[in-house]
Amino acid sequence: MLRAHYRNRIMKKLSIVCLASLLSSPALADVTVSIEKDFLEIGLYAPLFDNTYLFVGADTDDWLGVGLGFRHDLNQQWRLNAHYEYGLYDDWLMHEIGVDGVKTSSHQLDLSLTRYFKHASLKIGATGEHIRNGFTWLTVDDVNKYSVYLGAAYYFEHVYLSSKYEHYLAVDKSHMEDFNQGHANVWEFSLGSMHSLFNFYPYVKVSVFDPNGVYYGQSNSDVTFSINGTFSFR
Repeated sequence: MLRAHYRNRIMKKLSIVCLASLLSSPALADVTVSIEKDFLEIGLYAPLFDNTYLFVGADTDDWLGVGLGFRHDLNQQWRLNAHYEYGLYDDWLMHEIGVDGVKTSSHQLDLSLTRYFKHASLKIGATGEHIRNGFTWLTVDDVNKYSVYLGAAYYFEHVYLSSKYEHYLAVDKSHMEDFNQGHANVWEFSLGSMHSLFNFYPYVKVSVFDPNGVYYGQSNSDVTFSINGTFSFR
């Protein structure tokens, strides 16, 4: 239960980055919105240069993030993607005991390669993230997290289908021995619209979180259903 926030970050934040790649035409700005029960996440993607964009995001779990992304088309079939993000959110342990203001920080790098076909695409990538809480004398959260993932999408005339598999590894460096260790698997399946409704692209997503034993304090599998969307201003 204490680690639910980090599981949510796995199953929501990264999928929004992947959704933005579906909107491949030039844009003035893209605003992503993710909604699930009492959870709301908003992200803004704004171009800086031809192949570079700025990301700013926040959610109702008090997470704030800022990042830079780079996209380069090697040719008409292949695209190289890189995304760095710095995030801040409330330290979960201090929040549980009623102390506010202590923050946990994260640095994340996502590298991927996308292959485009006539009506489909494949994406393979890897991520690395370092998470640390605000203390110097006691580290409850001090962990390196890594993942590899494979995604696929098929585009019909009006809708698209997409799926993604990601395997996570966490290596604990904190004073809490093996607290943040472990492996986990995440599957995602999405169905979305290829056409906007007043600049809004809706989609639905089913996510399955399955730890191998214990991962980052979580030992139970979890299935979530969410209704999401992207506002695109072009």
